[in-house]
Amino acid sequence: MVGKKMGEMLNEQVKNEWESEFIYLAMMAWCFNNNYDGFGLWMLKQAGEEREHGMKILRYLHEADSALAIPSVHAPKPEFAGIEDIFRQGLAHEQKVTKMIYALSERAVADKDFTTQQFLQWFINEQLEEESTFRGIIAKLERIKGAPGGLFMLEAQLAQRA
Repeated sequence: MVGKKMGEMLNEQVKNEWESEFIYLAMMAWCFNNNYDGFGLWMLKQAGEEREHGMKILRYLHEADSALAIPSVHAPKPEFAGIEDIFRQGLAHEQKVTKMIYALSERAVADKDFTTQQFLQWFINEQLEEESTFRGIIAKLERIKGAPGGLFMLEAQLAQRA
């Protein structure tokens, strides 16, 4: 069902998803290290979602009778300029992941792999949500500059995600 090249690309996307998990864990660590626990909890939840995305792809590959590969991943250092920088980097990362998902989708279309096209539609929709969420948080961070109470309120709101 899944062609060899598509299987390789999907296994590579598992690596990408799990590296995303570690990017968000690094962001979580920075938040906790700098007493932004609510933001840290939000990033912890985000990391868990990325892990699940990788698992979702592995389950699909198994169901499609394609070879599974468990990748090694790079763990980044938790070095950020501040909360706004974290969310700006998060948005840039999600935009990069969107391009990766689009490349997978383009390959599925070229291969006339209708099952994988359908499977990838969930990820396309997820990326729209991810980018929108990060843009929304950045907009709120920009509005509350110079208002520490606003930062506390946003942090409390985001902590509820956990």
